[in-house]
Order: sequence, then C-alpha cells, then structure tokens
Amino acid sequence: MKFPIRHIAFEVTHQCNLKCRYCYNYWRRGAAEPEPTSFSRARLALRRIHQVIDFEHISFTGGEPLLADGLKELVLYCRMKSKAVTIISNGTVGNREDYSLLLDLGVSAFEFPLHSPTAVAHDYLTNSAGSFHRALSSLRLTIEMGAPVVSVFVLTKVNAALLHQTLLFAEQLGVRNFMLARFNIGGRGIGNIEELVPSGPIMRSAFQLPNDFARPHKMKITANVCVPHCVINPADYPELSVSSCGPNPLKRPVTIDYEGNLRMCNHSPHVIGNIHTDSVESMLSSPYVKEWEAVPATCAECDKWARCNGGCRAASEQMGRSVRAADPIVGMLENK
Repeated sequence: MKFPIRHIAFEVTHQCNLKCRYCYNYWRRGAAEPEPTSFSRARLALRRIHQVIDFEHISFTGGEPLLADGLKELVLYCRMKSKAVTIISNGTVGNREDYSLLLDLGVSAFEFPLHSPTAVAHDYLTNSAGSFHRALSSLRLTIEMGAPVVSVFVLTKVNAALLHQTLLFAEQLGVRNFMLARFNIGGRGIGNIEELVPSGPIMRSAFQLPNDFARPHKMKITANVCVPHCVINPADYPELSVSSCGPNPLKRPVTIDYEGNLRMCNHSPHVIGNIHTDSVESMLSSPYVKEWEAVPATCAECDKWARCNGGCRAASEQMGRSVRAADPIVGMLENK
C-alpha cells in the first residue's frame, strides 16, 4: 500500500553554481562543496519514491537541478508515470535546447529568480556576477516558448525598495505568475541575517505592494514562504495567496533527496529516515514529526495559532533550536 503525499520536493543534486547570500540549504552553512550527484543513485531514489508513495506532483530542485546528471531522463520517468513536474532553477544553466526538451517532456512549470529589475541588486544577492542576465535569458526563452513560468522575488532588506519596479519589469517580460518569497533564515543566509532580514514595516509594505498590483495588472501573486501571522496577517492582503505550513506531512511538500533521505521540507535540516530502509508511514508518524504539533511558548496565547502554526519551524531548527520553537523572526521583529 503506497503512502499518500500530494507533493514531493526532490533534491536531485546538492550542487549549485551560485553562492546566494540568502541560500537556505542547510548544507551550505560552512560546508564543503557537495560531490557530483550520481545519476544511478538519483534514479534509484526516484524509482523507490514511486514504489512507496502515492503522489501527484514532483518538483525537481536542489542545489541547481539542471546541473544534475541525467535530469531529463528522470523527468521523463516521472512523466511516464503521469506525474506533474515542476523545475525550480536559478536560471543560469539551461539553454534553449534544455527548455525545449523539458517542455516536450511535459514539464508543467518553471520557477526562476528575479530579485530586481537590473543586475546590481540581483547579482549582489546571488553573489554571482552575470546571474541576472542569464536568469533573464531563461525567463525570456521559456516565456517565448509558451511555458508556464513563475518569477521568484526573494524579499530582503537589500531589494525591498525595488519590488514595485520588479513587478513592472516582470509584467513587461510577460510574466503572469509572480512569487514573493520573504527571506527565510537558514544555510548560508544565517551569516547574513543583519543585512537581509527586513523590518516588520518593510515586510508589511512589501506585501501591500503586490496586493495592490495583482488585480489591475492581471497577475497571480503568491507568498509561498510561510510567515508568522503576528508579523504578516494574510487577511490584510486579500489579493495575495499567502501560504502556511501546518504539521500534517500529508499536506506539505515533503522533501526527499537523491540518496533517499526524507525531511519534512526543503528548509528542515533534520533527516527523519531513508526511503530505502524505513517505511514512509513510520517516518511520518515518528516522535520527531509529532513535535511539529507542539505550540511554541511564544504562541500559546495567540488566537492566530491554528492558521499560522508559528511560521517556519524549520528555520528555528536551522538556528539550533527545536521545532517546538516559533519562527526566529518573531523575536527579531518584536517592536520593529
């Protein structure tokens, strides 16, 4: 009997060609460069996922998925199993041939970063000269090909003032789906907290802008990184789709990497078990997973708890706390 999970985030590689200041990948915090991914191991993990999990949608992520050996073959395998496939890329590796073939295989969406309307702020945040122009090329290519494209703006103190210009620029490019992803603490980003975490007023202003922009410009705008409701109240932004991460693993994109290691999400550093040796049911009913249901002390008296769940609990894990603690930005943004 397969275990039902709606959405799998498959980390097909841990390699990346950028050094983003905001990167949340837990292995990026002072770690050595990951070894190249083995296609055989990734294929084995993907086959095992199909054997033990009943899912509808899989996102290929990383690292940078287009650096993974045999990515197209892995995508083809999923499409032959009638799974919806999304590619989450930094946009600097793929070319016309890559995107054309992936579209022919039936990839349902591409996600590319667009952190500013010019190279200066974008390349600063990615810490990689030339990344803006390469990502822009990928956006233009895929839009020209008629591909469903999502541009992703990682909201930081560095680029918050550029959000409106970026929305206008995205519209000119033909983007119809825009993701506002607030900087979520983790990985390499832990060393850049002071520089990147925006204040509460900046965040609220940044959410108001796309809320006002969405309807008249006919753009679908989502905020897919969960945020504590004491910092951002989704009810104040009715035109935005603001996500929350609940404790139920059946309703969240559980993450599995090319080795078969399973985690609650791609932000969490905690490996619950491995699909090659452990049953999915036992992993997702483990005492660790139950911990995600705990109410943090700072949230105990809050009437928003049932909808908010304390924001990103995995960010607390990355800060050396437990999942019983609320999102670390709660304390950082108090009285700000």
